[in-house]
Amino acid sequence: MSAESVKENAIRKVIQELIVPDLQKLISKTEILEERLTSVRAELKSDIASLEKELKSDIANLDLKIDSVRAELKSDIKRLENKIEDNEEKIDIKISALSEKVDLMNKFNDKLFDALHPTNKS
Repeated sequence: MSAESVKENAIRKVIQELIVPDLQKLISKTEILEERLTSVRAELKSDIASLEKELKSDIANLDLKIDSVRAELKSDIKRLENKIEDNEEKIDIKISALSEKVDLMNKFNDKLFDALHPTNKS
């Protein structure tokens, strides 16, 4: 071997002795971090699945409440429509009765006027 080759081998050996232990530490730490990431991902998937299940349940409950309120509103609207129809009928009856009274009063007034102010009718 040449002196230059021996120097290169010695330098390589020194560099390897300095870098390889640190490299092994870095690889080890990287593996630990990857394991932790995998664990966190699994936890997140589990948490997301749980939240989705809870959200679906909440949405289903909300849908039930909306349907219940909608049914109550329809019932209330129908009841109010019936009241309005009943009141319209009552108002029509009262208007008819008042109209008849007004007609009678007009006839009475005409007769009273004719009695008070007779005209010469031949």
